[in-house]
Amino acid sequence: MAWRSAAGVRLAVQAAGLGLALCGAALAQGLATLAVAVAVAGVFVSPLITTAYLIADETAAPEARVQAGAWVNTAVNAGGTAGTAAAGVLVGWLPAGVCFAVTGGVMMLTALAVARRATGRAKGYGKSRTPEVTR
Repeated sequence: MAWRSAAGVRLAVQAAGLGLALCGAALAQGLATLAVAVAVAGVFVSPLITTAYLIADETAAPEARVQAGAWVNTAVNAGGTAGTAAAGVLVGWLPAGVCFAVTGGVMMLTALAVARRATGRAKGYGKSRTPEVTR
């Protein structure tokens, strides 16, 4: 498939979209609007994860692509587990809207970090900092 933008740019946009949708969920005034906001957030999850796998595949050496994909899988699972644990603790102390806002804020910071990395790569910066996956 021919993409119009680089994978790093797509990842940043998808992460920002997810963050904004989660911040929108924080503002939901009822169950129906919350359901819509969470559904919109869900639209970004699969493309975001798929793009992360594509980036791992593009940046890893051919003999290390399976291992790179495994690292993406590990990061997704570890992040989901840590996020769920943190949300479980926070929801006991804070209103659900604040928890959605915190989660959305974390995603927006992630999008910013990815965007900075993606634009640095486009300019030729950061090439030597890309971790190599080895056996």
